[in-house]
Amino acid sequence: MDLFGIPRAAIGTSLKLARIPLDLAARLTGRSQAAVDRELRHQEAQERREQAARREQERKQKAEKDREAEQRRAAQAERRRKQAAERAAGQREEAIEAKAKRDQAEALEAEKAALDEREEALVAADEAERLEDAAARAKGRRKGA
Repeated sequence: MDLFGIPRAAIGTSLKLARIPLDLAARLTGRSQAAVDRELRHQEAQERREQAARREQERKQKAEKDREAEQRRAAQAERRRKQAAERAAGQREEAIEAKAKRDQAEALEAEKAALDEREEALVAADEAERLEDAAARAKGRRKGA
């Protein structure tokens, strides 16, 4: 029995049960069997239309739920993509800042080396001047002596 066979059997049984009072009423009122059959066919058709409408409504509800689930998944993926982009941007910023600090440290180190070299040159110049003065005094003492 297929998926639609179960409801069809249930409807058929319910219609047969519903037909019993109609058959009795038809016999009592004198209506013809054709009129009763027409009424039953009308009721069966109405029941099939209602079932089809229910199935269509269920299909639409499922499609809507699927669409909403897809939208949620898309929104989550977008949030994850934005978070990843923000993390990458933060890492780039940190790398830029770290490089700037290294460059600044290197520049300060170079400046310190240049100042040390200048200081050494000044010390050497002072020493040379002191030695020159000492030599001039020694020479003056030798000449004066």
